Amino acid sequence: MTRLFSAAFALLLAVSVLGMDSTATAQDAATEGAIKYRKSVMKTVGGNMGAIVGIIKGSGDKADLTLHTGQMAKTSMIVGKLFPEGSDFGETTALPVIWEKPDDFAKAVKMMQDAAAGINTAAASGDMAVIGPALGKLGESCKNCHENFREKKERKK
Repeated sequence: MTRLFSAAFALLLAVSVLGMDSTATAQDAATEGAIKYRKSVMKTVGGNMGAIVGIIKGSGDKADLTLHTGQMAKTSMIVGKLFPEGSDFGETTALPVIWEKPDDFAKAVKMMQDAAAGINTAAASGDMAVIGPALGKLGESCKNCHENFREKKERKK
């Protein structure tokens, strides 16, 4: 009977340890997926920003400006959701301050959303006199997040 009890206990212990490992693995996969998704969305933000700047500087078709500003405005609406609790570990350049000071981060996201909506409205007007300053505000919102909520990137020489 003691052998049977010991064997059952060992089996129960093994199952619980394996279960914890699979739970941890599932959590790691979810975190990794959240970070991968976040990086993809932020590349979209950067791509649209690059396209907007290029068009304003004359490197692109002005008819496409509202396409990119519209995408920026729409994408900005999900940026706040890209940083769920627990996605501060792994291969990310997001700083812990995002989760330590969520109100500050929410204000930065709101600043981006307002600036993205502003340049979208400005682009729809077609008036470069309002598009330029709107781009400046969008750039400031990007700079704000990059300086306060993201690890500094080393510049390539």
